[in-house]
Amino acid sequence: MKYLLPTRSCLALALARQAKAFAPSTVSSSLSKLSRASTPSFPTSSSDTKRYMSSGEPGQVTQVDKQGLNEILEDIENSSREEAGYVVIDVRNEDEIAYTGKLAECVETLPLPLIAQMGVFTMADEDFEDSFGFSKPSMDETIVFTCKAGIRSMHAAQFAAMCGYSNLINYSGGSDDWFR
Repeated sequence: MKYLLPTRSCLALALARQAKAFAPSTVSSSLSKLSRASTPSFPTSSSDTKRYMSSGEPGQVTQVDKQGLNEILEDIENSSREEAGYVVIDVRNEDEIAYTGKLAECVETLPLPLIAQMGVFTMADEDFEDSFGFSKPSMDETIVFTCKAGIRSMHAAQFAAMCGYSNLINYSGGSDDWFR
């Protein structure tokens, strides 16, 4: 005899199976380590372009506020992504960005569902650029993630950490803070 589950139960079951398949026990034990974020220290010297770079320890994500993100964006806009050493990625969906606008012209868009489903940080450089329209971050670049409120961007940073990236920053305020 088959049991019919309500639609919500089917969806919950499918998501649980997908999560289990995506995060085997070896990865899920690492997730708790990845969720600990370091507290940034902000030097007063404006000549230090890597002032917000994380410690380089796997799984450590530096938190930055609106002022910190503004300084990072200025570094990129006044030079280039390559010279500044930062790539800023907004993980909100296209409709959310259309509603508020981009944080800055130099901010790239890569929605979190694509990061989770496609394993974007393990893609070949050419495939990444063909798929998303910008160069894949190199391992020595600092990736700055942003979203609406700092939660999805932290998840994106954790995905990047699982793929070996160690220079990770989360803008904890997100667009809610930026456009306030």
